[in-house]
Order: sequence, then structure tokens, then C-alpha cells
Amino acid sequence: MRGRATKWTCGIAAALGAVVLAMGCSGSDDYGPCPVDDGSDVVCVWEGGITFVPDKVAVQNGFVFVHGEMMWSPCAMTPGKQIRSYRIDPSTTLTTRMDVPADAEPVPIPPTGKIEVKVEGTTRRIIIDPDATISVTQSKLPIGELVNDDNGITAPIEIEAVCSNE
Repeated sequence: MRGRATKWTCGIAAALGAVVLAMGCSGSDDYGPCPVDDGSDVVCVWEGGITFVPDKVAVQNGFVFVHGEMMWSPCAMTPGKQIRSYRIDPSTTLTTRMDVPADAEPVPIPPTGKIEVKVEGTTRRIIIDPDATISVTQSKLPIGELVNDDNGITAPIEIEAVCSNE
């Protein structure tokens, strides 16, 4: 009985290893500014993801600023990582790459969950999802939504998900 259990355990471990290799998940901790081919001839089942994790949120002149780390993890590629900052216009939900002004008022970031910013003098709230992720095949990453408490209308907030060597 013990021999069978060992064979099953080894078989499962080998099968799992083959699946991980087939997906191109080498587990590399090296990052470049953008993903680059890792040189493997792996046929990918999983195409990878894009994430943006905010580490600073601030408000100035009615605009919401978000700063954080964007990472791309395509299959069979060495992942890419960049620090990015965006300005969110709460009247249109348009985002523009822009540094957070030094004198902007910081917004506390909770240890878990979404980040909520009430826009002064309006019935609008910006809700940022620090767990936002999307496929690397997409050009826009939805990082949250604009909520109008007056009429209940919501609109997505998206940032460019294209990697650039800036």
C-alpha cells in the first residue's frame, strides 16, 4: 500500500511540474521595464496578467492622483515592472499619466479592500481596486469606478495597460 501511495504522489508531482513548464511559468524574480522573451519555446496555455497596485493616493484641485506599481506577467516571458502615476478626472473618468503633486492631500489607504475617495463639493466618489488585474492581451486596465451618489450612475476608471520603456 505504501508503494502505491508513493507512486501516486510522484506521478501527481511530475504531472504538476509538466503543466507549470508547459505554461511557461518559470517563477523568475527578475524584472525589466517591460516583459521580454525568456528564450523558451514554450507553448502557452495561460497568457498572463497585468496588475496595478497603488501605494499612494492623493487629492488636489478636485483631481484624484494615484501612484503605484504596474506589472506585466506574460507567459514564457521575463515579467516587466514600472512605477506609474495617474491623474483621474472625477467629472469624466479620464486618466492621464502625471506625477502626484508634492502638495496634494494624501488619502489613507486601508490595509485591505478598496480605496474610496470622496470628491469635495460633489456627490461623486472614486473607488480604486488595488487587486485589479486583466489579461496582457488588453490595452486598458480597469482600476476602479466613479460612483455618482446623486443618481446612482457608475462609470469605469481605466488606465493604459501598454508597457512602454519610458
